[in-house]
Amino acid sequence: MEDKELEVLRDSIRNIDKDMAALFEKRLALSRSIAQRKLAAEIPIFDGEREKKNIEALSSLIEEVSLRPDFIRWYRMLMDISKKVQTEFIQGVKK
Repeated sequence: MEDKELEVLRDSIRNIDKDMAALFEKRLALSRSIAQRKLAAEIPIFDGEREKKNIEALSSLIEEVSLRPDFIRWYRMLMDISKKVQTEFIQGVKK
């Protein structure tokens, strides 16, 4: 592969990463909004059954089956970050 081809591929990844960064921020903003609703409704942050269903539904969208375990690992990390954000939001409100 020529250096120019490699740079084009890397640029494509950088563009995807920029989109992912923007979506990450939007997702965490929504997580804070969800935390606010959960606090008002006295609903716990963690819902294992809901997480399991989300993982199953989203991982089934990954066409390349060999990538599903990596997707699941990544998605679980994302959910853990969302739960952390929700916890921090609720703790900040309760102060």
